[in-house]
Amino acid sequence: MSAPTPRPGILDIAPYVGGKSRTDGATRVIKLSSNEGALGPSPKAIEALRKSAEKLHRYPDGGCEALRNKLAEKYNLEADQIVCGAGSDELITLLIRAYAGPGDEVLYSQHGFLMYPIA
Repeated sequence: MSAPTPRPGILDIAPYVGGKSRTDGATRVIKLSSNEGALGPSPKAIEALRKSAEKLHRYPDGGCEALRNKLAEKYNLEADQIVCGAGSDELITLLIRAYAGPGDEVLYSQHGFLMYPIA
């Protein structure tokens, strides 16, 4: 029996390397390269987390129905026109899987988001 083998090209993908967390001589570094917030979480986000703490043992709504409905209402859209994901990495990967296949050419900026060539 042979070992599982990834698809061609997978092992050629360079791994993501995050920005530096420390800089010699600097006492306070704000790591913008990884989109870290310089001010910490919003007090409203902290309160929302506290309120939801008793429900954290349950899976969240994977379809984000409540969120999509609120966004649709606010922006005068249909909820079916809105896609939610667990970050831009997931959304980019979903788009590539939906619209590009083996052998398709996908163009992206050389200096864009590091997830583009990985997706």
